[in-house]
Amino acid sequence: MESNFEKEVCLTTGVSLMLLSFLIAVPNGIVLYALYRNPLRCLRKTFSVFLGFISGVDFFIGTVICIGGTTIRYLCAFGDYGLPKEGDILLIVEYAAINSSILLVTAMSVDRFTAVVFPHFYLRKSSPRKLVYLNLAVIIFSIVFALLQLHPDISVEVYRNVDQYLHAVFPLSTSTLCYLGIFFALRKQSSRIGLQRQTPFATPGNLTLRDMRRVRRAQMERKFATTSFLILACLVASLAPYFAAIIIASHCASCGEQNWFSVLLESSVVFLFLNSAANPFLTTFRIRELKKSVKIVLHLTQEESEVSLDDFRQQHYSLRNSNFVSLPSGS
Repeated sequence: MESNFEKEVCLTTGVSLMLLSFLIAVPNGIVLYALYRNPLRCLRKTFSVFLGFISGVDFFIGTVICIGGTTIRYLCAFGDYGLPKEGDILLIVEYAAINSSILLVTAMSVDRFTAVVFPHFYLRKSSPRKLVYLNLAVIIFSIVFALLQLHPDISVEVYRNVDQYLHAVFPLSTSTLCYLGIFFALRKQSSRIGLQRQTPFATPGNLTLRDMRRVRRAQMERKFATTSFLILACLVASLAPYFAAIIIASHCASCGEQNWFSVLLESSVVFLFLNSAANPFLTTFRIRELKKSVKIVLHLTQEESEVSLDDFRQQHYSLRNSNFVSLPSGS
């Protein structure tokens, strides 16, 4: 690749990463602060553990990896440095962070599958502390796997092949099976709801506290499952160009020296981090409790006892008008 063309590519990528660092770090920092403060005392669910770890990894990507990538590419554009290569410290840290994001989202998909398909087992066995240990194990594994690039007996081709199967094929297939299971479980649940709607005695007055909790939990699990699916979809969309470039490089030895491939590879690096910018907006707008907590920590609304009363009224109203129950025609 020509020197002037490489400098232009470095400058373009550096500017993009600099903008992404701001778009990633600020929203994820706000979400982390809201999860830490937890002003409404309602973010104590197991799903919030995954939100915290995913936001933490995304915040690390925005503050460390994007800023480091910007610095390296500015040195490439205005100095004598080249593009990052396999084995560089920055790429090792980047591998660890991206692989952590992929495996965390996969673990979240399995968690949502268990919560929806096996709710009783999930309630007995799952706890926030266990999920903290699980997420820490995922991050440690990703760091160890990234450090394998430094092993002299492991070639780049072998490492990339293992990386494709471990962080592309396995997560995609596992998450697809999980969401198919969630889809069929929710469909079966909807069928049971339809039968319940035909029952003439299914009035709101007959609902016990246990039934109301079951209805509210089913609605919550449906929303969490949809949110985690949207996070997965953004992750797959951001990873697709990068893995496409890796597959092209493995089947075309001469492509690495061509200008179009360098543009494709550097563009795919920028795409890698787009999901980190989208995740905080997805979680905030999809999860009402988190949205209210963010507004409180940003002083956009006040933390008052009236908020809880309004929430209770809204929940009671939604239970009376939900698809889980139906009013008789004569009421």
